[in-house]
Amino acid sequence: MGKVWLVGAGPGDPGLFTQRGKGILSRADVILYDRLVNPGILMWARGGVKFIDAGKTPNGKKMEQSEIHRLLVKHARYGAKVVRLKGGDPFVFGRGGEEAGILAKARIPFEVVPGVTAGIAGPGYAGIPVTQRGVSTEIDFCIGSRAEGSVSGKTWVGYMSVDGLKDFLSKATEKGFTPKTPAALVASGTCCDQRVLVATVGTLARAARKARMRAPAVVVVGAVVALREKLAWWEGRPLAGKRIILTASESLSRGWREKLEDQGAEVWEIPMTRTEALTPKKGWKEKIGNADWLVFTSAAGVRAFPGVVWDWRKIAHCQIAAVGKSTAEVLRSIGLQPDWIGGGPGSRELVKGWPRWAKGKVLHLTGDAGSGEMVELFRRKGFSADRLVIYRNSGAGAVPHPVRKALSNSGGDWVVFASGTAAERFRKAVPNWSREPKVVVIGPATARAARQAGWRVRAIAHEPSAESVLDAMLHRS
Repeated sequence: MGKVWLVGAGPGDPGLFTQRGKGILSRADVILYDRLVNPGILMWARGGVKFIDAGKTPNGKKMEQSEIHRLLVKHARYGAKVVRLKGGDPFVFGRGGEEAGILAKARIPFEVVPGVTAGIAGPGYAGIPVTQRGVSTEIDFCIGSRAEGSVSGKTWVGYMSVDGLKDFLSKATEKGFTPKTPAALVASGTCCDQRVLVATVGTLARAARKARMRAPAVVVVGAVVALREKLAWWEGRPLAGKRIILTASESLSRGWREKLEDQGAEVWEIPMTRTEALTPKKGWKEKIGNADWLVFTSAAGVRAFPGVVWDWRKIAHCQIAAVGKSTAEVLRSIGLQPDWIGGGPGSRELVKGWPRWAKGKVLHLTGDAGSGEMVELFRRKGFSADRLVIYRNSGAGAVPHPVRKALSNSGGDWVVFASGTAAERFRKAVPNWSREPKVVVIGPATARAARQAGWRVRAIAHEPSAESVLDAMLHRS
């Protein structure tokens, strides 16, 4: 017997997906996902998972609820770990209670993983607190025009309320709200394409038609809407409304998501490379022992190095060089202090800037994807140079079909390439775009390779760091 997890994917922003949900998603065998689930979240699924589109579109294609029930039971009985991934929270207008009931009746183990509901997150991202001391002390959540109850001191939040907006607002006036009561419509709340329309109960429906507001959206009615004028925060960040795709390996881009999200970006991590430290081989100790300089040009090389030399006393005679500040920081994090730091990424740049006082044999610690260009450049300058491959680069697996489809249809604003290999692989993984993203690369060598792969490079970062990438994008936005 397998198991089913009813997981809330949150309102749209991948950053609001819970750690619990992310961990479960990474172990799933089968994922039934809804239309409102941000496809970027699906990137946390493991390779080989079975994706099933269980979405429903208004007046369009949909999977019947009975079929969803059947699939949940079927796959669990086959022994699979099944995730039912639902927008928002599974128990807030998500029919999660019905699905849990079916599973209980079939005696299939299940768990519920709550998610952030759009009725709170959407207004929150719009700077509208759904309750406020002295303004609103109650909140009603409703579906469309199905609104009941009195309105004294209340906030009304209506889900799925674009088509039924006029009826919902009519019901609001019947229950005591006036035509002049502030009202707002929050579409695609928390996502990079979030839109907020503020009006009144009497004017919101007409304004929504004129602005061509589309679902998914929530409507908020009450005095709290007026607070948006002072409390709106989402739109003011430099990358608000931008979708950024990171293709670098996890070892390089560790911590980048957080820095970019802090500036308002919606970040999709789609690594095109995976790094794996190699087991030390015969002759490695001798190569290191004969070197005067150990040169590191990537975070992956630095992180693989402790597995090569367990005793730092073995390299006490060596001086250490880093290609740039970011690699130097990673060296310090493992207890090694660079003796010289280059001015930026790339073999040519490092060798060109090599100081005259740095004499002796050079050993480049690198990965198997390297071309050996650095060694050749050092030798042309009269140095004794060699390289030692201590980690392996490999492809990170196929981009899941739902993610590929979403990128083809809606595109992205920026894609980040840290290597020519990543640019080439991503071009093949997603060949067609309705709106091709702008490209930022790390270093001139990657820029050349990206252009050869057919990308239009808009910005070049001079360090393999989130700060340098962010600076490059902001200067070209």
